[in-house]
Parts: sequence; C-alpha cells; structure tokens
Amino acid sequence: MENINLSVAEKKDASILFDFLKQLAHGLGKEKDFKGSIEALAKFGFATPPAFEAIIAWQGNTPLGFILYYYEFSTWRGLPGIYVQDLFVTSKARGLGLGAKLTFEAIARGKKREATYMRLAVHEGNDLGSKFYQAMGFEAITNETIFLLEGQAFDFDMTKGN
Repeated sequence: MENINLSVAEKKDASILFDFLKQLAHGLGKEKDFKGSIEALAKFGFATPPAFEAIIAWQGNTPLGFILYYYEFSTWRGLPGIYVQDLFVTSKARGLGLGAKLTFEAIARGKKREATYMRLAVHEGNDLGSKFYQAMGFEAITNETIFLLEGQAFDFDMTKGN
C-alpha cells in the first residue's frame, strides 16, 4: 500500500479510535462486552498525564489501523516497558505489514522513554493474533494468570468494612 503515514492520535481522533475498537470487538465476537465511549477515550487518553497513547496509520485521509498502549514499570526487571492494550488493522489493509509497522513505531516511541520491553495479551481463540505476535518474536508467558477486580468488588470501602 502506498503513502502510509503514521501519526500520534490527538483528542480529535477519539471517534476514529472508538470506531476501530467497535470493529475489533465485533471481530472478536465481543460486541456485548465492549463498553467504551468516545467521551472516555477523549477524557482519559488526552488528559495530563494521558492514560494511554495511540498511533494511527493513514492512507491519505483514510485511517487504516491503530495501536493503543500505555507505559508501565516492571519491578522484577527494574525497568519501564510498554503494554499494548489494542492493535487493529482494517480488513482491507491486512497482510501489508501494517500491524508490525504500528508495533515498531510504538516501540520506537517507548525507547525514547527508556522502555525495554513490550507486553500484551491476546484473546483466547484469536489464533491469527497469536501467530502474528509469535512471528514478530513475542513469547507466550505461561506462568502468569490475569486477574481482574471491578464492579462492587472494586468499590469496596475499607472504612466501612464492606
């Protein structure tokens, strides 16, 4: 594909990110689980400090994909890294190396902040995603389990004991 440009997402791009996220949820069969909003992306992604960064791939004025990530710190490594929350490329742009290009751009930006690694999770059953990351050199971490605390459990009030 010719004339592909990458740019760091700006607040005005929140609706583009939202559309990509809806497409990603649909592709994973997780439409009912997706609760994001344009407002949340704009509010948290472009705050000071921002909750995440995103890079969008463009061909002219047409967005083709994005990567959304945030910085983290590994106490075990003693070093900062990058966590990829989402990576998506439109169906018409798949197979052109755009996912790798977005990933490498996020790594390059992370290195400017002394990041030394990149982590991510792949949805169970997303075999194409797993193969893509393995082909790039990512290794599956088999000795970790992801846990989640949200809803009422997250709202626990320690002062009241409930």
